[in-house]
Amino acid sequence: MTAFNVILLAGGEKGPLYEPTGYEEKALIPIHGEAMLSRVIHVFRQCSHVDQIVVVGSSRLDDLESMQHVRKRLFTGVNVVQNLLHAVTYVKHRLYGGRGDHPGYVVSFCDAVFLTPEIVESTLAAIADGEADVVLHYVQRSAFEDAGLPAERTYLPVAGMELTGTTIYYVRRFKHIFSIMPKLVTIRRNRKDPQRFLELIGCHSGMSLAEIEQAISERLGIRLRIVLSPYPELGMDVDKPADLELAEQLLT
Repeated sequence: MTAFNVILLAGGEKGPLYEPTGYEEKALIPIHGEAMLSRVIHVFRQCSHVDQIVVVGSSRLDDLESMQHVRKRLFTGVNVVQNLLHAVTYVKHRLYGGRGDHPGYVVSFCDAVFLTPEIVESTLAAIADGEADVVLHYVQRSAFEDAGLPAERTYLPVAGMELTGTTIYYVRRFKHIFSIMPKLVTIRRNRKDPQRFLELIGCHSGMSLAEIEQAISERLGIRLRIVLSPYPELGMDVDKPADLELAEQLLT
């Protein structure tokens, strides 16, 4: 069984949730009395496919009881890319001993509070069952509708489907990723503009998922795998007040 080291990104400044909650750090916003980051940590630590958990965030997180289950908290940098670099460097040298035969890196976020152990196990099992350099999970709009969940997300119209991204990413070797980081920053900046996003990755809405995998793999020089997840909760986060209200309604 493959066990992954998980990086949870919990940094960030004041965002849309600051005014309604008064919390500068999203990770500390409570849902029914439990900080969002704590909820995410508790889910991942229950999974057999998870080895160690590393959190990137401020020292304010240290007061959370859940942090006792975290191998290391790393200070945040100036942006998401730098935070990820800090975490990957730590995992590579401290947990993998700098060797190249490691299982890669799983990345998630402090606001992925809709995840459950079942969803995480299924997602990580799908990652382990392949040889890709990068694995991206997507959820169809129809999955939200079938589950009776709000479907107000940003969707990519491809292969006759409407797909939204998720809260778990996988990268096997970051040395390949950092060499194309400028491209990825531009792509991420346009993630809310489906048409521009597709243009940047060299794809169009009429392509099949297999064709998109091949096109992106060739464009970025990696082996990309796209997985469709049946779990709409994997495509949900808490980014705005309406998301927080939904979390308070659905979670216990």
